[in-house]
Amino acid sequence: MPPTPAAPPAWLSTWMSASAALFFLLMLSMPSGYSVGGGVLLLGGLAVWWTGRRAGHAHWADTPGGQAPAPWTTEDRTLCALLLAVFAINALAVLWHGDSGKYLDQGVRYLLAMPILAGLRRVRLRLDWLAAGLTLGLFATAGVAAWQTRWLGYGRAEGFVTSAIPFGDMALMMGFWCLMGAALAAIQRRRAWTALLLAGALAGIYAMIASASRGSLVALPILAVLAAVALLRRAHLRPLLAGTAILAAATAILLATLPAGRIAENRYAAALDEWHAYSQQGVVTDNNVGSRLEAWKAALISIPERPLLGWGHEQYDAHLQELIGAGRIAPFVGTLANTHNQFIEIWLHQGSLGLIAFLALLIASFWYFCRRLRSPSPTVRVLACCGAALPSAFAAYGLTQVILGRNNGVMFFLVSLAVLWAAMRQAERDAAVED
Repeated sequence: MPPTPAAPPAWLSTWMSASAALFFLLMLSMPSGYSVGGGVLLLGGLAVWWTGRRAGHAHWADTPGGQAPAPWTTEDRTLCALLLAVFAINALAVLWHGDSGKYLDQGVRYLLAMPILAGLRRVRLRLDWLAAGLTLGLFATAGVAAWQTRWLGYGRAEGFVTSAIPFGDMALMMGFWCLMGAALAAIQRRRAWTALLLAGALAGIYAMIASASRGSLVALPILAVLAAVALLRRAHLRPLLAGTAILAAATAILLATLPAGRIAENRYAAALDEWHAYSQQGVVTDNNVGSRLEAWKAALISIPERPLLGWGHEQYDAHLQELIGAGRIAPFVGTLANTHNQFIEIWLHQGSLGLIAFLALLIASFWYFCRRLRSPSPTVRVLACCGAALPSAFAAYGLTQVILGRNNGVMFFLVSLAVLWAAMRQAERDAAVED
């Protein structure tokens, strides 16, 4: 859906900026909050496209204060083509296997992300609004986490998403974006925004700790490397070191004094015990690590038998019982909802075609953002870092869960990808104009 040269009305820029801010504000702090923000973004994207068709004579130069967006390029077309490919292969696999229509639920969201991406690329996004929505959303998220663990007696904070794992993973992602925003504000000497965004980052870290999501730890080294590449400059060293010291001290206090820290410590220690129990004794029942590894084993046995479009869900359930009956895998695997690995899950049910399309989307989006990590503009670098963090972190999360098999996970990934891509391209164009 490439945009026409026409400019949308100024109110649509306000609508899209407010909708993106609302998405992050409600994402983890309200039941189905992602649907509200995503829905209004979709309506806005469709409105941008419709007004562009009807006002083909108008141009960006004619709009009040409107700088032209970055031109629609091969990168934009490639991202849209890959979103369409992921949807199309998912739909083909469901039809081919005769699966229930519910297995189209997540796939169709890749299709709906296209008008959101196209709409965001044609309006002027207000970055301060996005930062405010992100920060306030994390404050609310931390409040939910504290309410659940301290007053409701939950063992782990899970917010209003499907479980504690995606709650913690997405809180970490949002917290990292706040941290990068704080670094940019410090570079720009905007002290109030620096303090606010640092507080938001700390709130995200608290929510992640309260969720005790062990998969989040896998993403941390990736995020650290991306941040270092984007930020480490001699001129910026002093404010960055000061901010890092403040955040590290506050995190240490959280871990040492709050119940969430003890919950997380126990969870991480248990992971090692579970690994030893599975590897040395073959224990699978009541063993999170062992059950995941056994589920991967079952899937990897089955995939070579149907490599192109994989197994239908009902077909695989029957096949799994055959493997259990033959003693090739532990019976406990038959009680699991999925394989607990995003890549294996797609490969199993959509075959090699589905896996290739999904990997292509992750790799292309990661590379397109990484190309801007050394930009002369700090705003472009920070947004590029935030964008590159998204597919890389979700790839890490996907190693131990099917995070994109949930509506909240796939909506967070796709909307965030569209918002960050549009914001970075806008900042890139602004930097070119200033030069």
